[in-house]
Amino acid sequence: MRALRRSVALVVAQGLATTVFAAPVEVYREGAEFCPRDRPPTAPPLTQAAAIERARGLLPKGFCALSRFVAGCDADTEFIEGSWRIFLQQYQLRGYRHDPRGLGHTYVILDAVGNCLANIPGTEQGSRE
Repeated sequence: MRALRRSVALVVAQGLATTVFAAPVEVYREGAEFCPRDRPPTAPPLTQAAAIERARGLLPKGFCALSRFVAGCDADTEFIEGSWRIFLQQYQLRGYRHDPRGLGHTYVILDAVGNCLANIPGTEQGSRE
């Protein structure tokens, strides 16, 4: 009986541990600093370069800045159904190669003229939040 209880407790504990670490995190950066909606719909549409620049300006200070661990950020964009989706990934330089392993990323979604629709931070590796 004791062995059965121990086995059941172990299975439950393993299931809870997996659930805790695998749970999705839904956090959005909000407010005028991180997700402004201040451009009129009649404003000129953004180019790809302008969308990347706008997205970089909506990140926390220092996110793409040179530091001990980060050399910069790469941006990957797509324009779908009238909105810009910009994925920004921090990288370290390894030789001449951008290496994103173990670093942060974030998504910024803008409408065609640059109003923020969403600013979604990625979950940092090793983070429990």
